[in-house]
Amino acid sequence: MIRYTVFAALLLFALSSAKGQGSSTSSSQLKIPLTARSAALGESTVSDPGQFSSWSINPANLFSDSPLAIALTHSQWMQEIQTEFLAARIPIASGSLGIGVSTNSVPGIEIRDVPGPSLGTFSARFASFQIGYAQNLTDDIILGASAKYLYEKLYVDEASGFGFDAGMIYNTPIQGLKAGFAVTNIGGLQQFQNDRSDLPTFSRIGASYAFRRDDFDFSVLGAWAHNLRDPENHAQASLEASYSQKVSLRFGYQTGYESRALSAGIGIRFEFIQLDYAYVPFALGLGDSHLFSLGFQF
Repeated sequence: MIRYTVFAALLLFALSSAKGQGSSTSSSQLKIPLTARSAALGESTVSDPGQFSSWSINPANLFSDSPLAIALTHSQWMQEIQTEFLAARIPIASGSLGIGVSTNSVPGIEIRDVPGPSLGTFSARFASFQIGYAQNLTDDIILGASAKYLYEKLYVDEASGFGFDAGMIYNTPIQGLKAGFAVTNIGGLQQFQNDRSDLPTFSRIGASYAFRRDDFDFSVLGAWAHNLRDPENHAQASLEASYSQKVSLRFGYQTGYESRALSAGIGIRFEFIQLDYAYVPFALGLGDSHLFSLGFQF
């Protein structure tokens, strides 16, 4: 009972801290999905236990009885935004430990001091180091938390700070049905010049239902994401179908974005190697996004 009370207090503190006033929101790179599977499923993976690819959506997803896992992702987001992600999940005696590093770059930003021709270009750089832990308190409840160090450089300005995630997953009495809740990106950066900068903090609630038909496994996922700092909401839904746990097809949909809604992807597994791809089309002439993830589970 004490462990449940402590975790509830942490969530209440996180929610109250996230609703603080008098600051601006930045670090929008934290809204970019870090893995191909999560992107293909429309980031609806709040309740996705044991899936390392959904760690950044809900840290409780980190928990697994499986052995060591390693994930690498390269994504070409819209307008030449590139993301690299490297992470490892390490089993320990009482749960699962996760360690991850990600970098984002935005090239070709033009420099101007007056209207007219640019004086040149520069690249914006973003990096984060994340460590997380998840544990099953009972057969039906999994809790998880993550802490991250963030660094940004825009031209000659630099900023660093910390973020925090917390989440849980509940295995309902209905076979195959699981529910999840998470709060992600609580925290902020040190000042850019004279402005305080907060992180885009999201509360997420969702559910997943998994069932099997012959050699096919199906998962239906749904979620609701609410930005606690800005008037931003997203309804998210997805479907994943796998054949003999070797080939998976994925489709996702989410609301609340003017430039994107649909997503799709494929996953191929061969022994201990997992290869995932996601395609996210953008409207308004912003181009399309492609994400590739390579995973190893030993």
